[in-house]
Amino acid sequence: MKLTAKWLLALSTVLGISISGCSAVQGSNSGQSNTTKSAPSYAVSTSTTEDAQANSELANLPFDLAKYPQNYTTVNQNVPIFENGFKQTVAAAQKAKTTRAQTYFDSLDDLGRTQTVSAIITYGMMHSHASSVRKRPTFPKTTKVSGEYADGVYNKNLQQWFGRSNNNRMVQLNGYRGYLYNKSHLLAWSLGGNMQTHNVILGTRAQNVGTNDQRNPGGMAYTETLTRNYLSSHQDDAVAYQVIPVYVGQELVPRGTHVLVQSIDNPNKFHLNVWVFNTQAGITINYNNGSFQ
Repeated sequence: MKLTAKWLLALSTVLGISISGCSAVQGSNSGQSNTTKSAPSYAVSTSTTEDAQANSELANLPFDLAKYPQNYTTVNQNVPIFENGFKQTVAAAQKAKTTRAQTYFDSLDDLGRTQTVSAIITYGMMHSHASSVRKRPTFPKTTKVSGEYADGVYNKNLQQWFGRSNNNRMVQLNGYRGYLYNKSHLLAWSLGGNMQTHNVILGTRAQNVGTNDQRNPGGMAYTETLTRNYLSSHQDDAVAYQVIPVYVGQELVPRGTHVLVQSIDNPNKFHLNVWVFNTQAGITINYNNGSFQ
């Protein structure tokens, strides 16, 4: 009997990490662009696996450009499982049908790494950052992130990075010429985010926008675009939005970002669970310090 139980546990683990194809968005979503393509889905056994272990599995998922041409994959059939206290915040808002804008930025950790950002985004919150209403500001000089500088030093008291030798430089790749890294938002400016270090990571161009195809947005732009579309067509609703940058050990650059999204008024109408790879095809990144070749 013990042998059978162990065999069943092993089988469930294998099934839990299998890769399968599924549509990019479950349920109806009239705000979704018809030209947005789906990506292969990565399944994790989130019902029996701790959040940290699930994110660790995602961090170690090999990037394959042929499978993930826009630098993302859906997770758990696009069903989000929010993490930490935000799970209760979302559940309470959905139960009460509360659509009040809220934003939570976790403090940087002891290594100076940006942590989780969680928000309940309303149409008003999003619209207040529309280009027709307000010009997007530049990043303050104090917005510097872990891995950005080869000689970077983190001041814990100020929660600020200092450095002179920037790791970023121009690259010439297939279909792209420009800087490898962006200061990549966790909560996009267009969704109500700010320009501070607690909302920014060192992300590759592909992590930020995929191939930068407006008709088929990739990277972080994938979930951002679908969320904007949904709120534009459901202005009385709100969207829970959580982004977790995932690091391995003491590495300064995250391997990727785990994005969890769900509508408040009707949770089955719009929901996403997406892993965005912090990679760039043709480039080898040293995640320990941000250098690359």
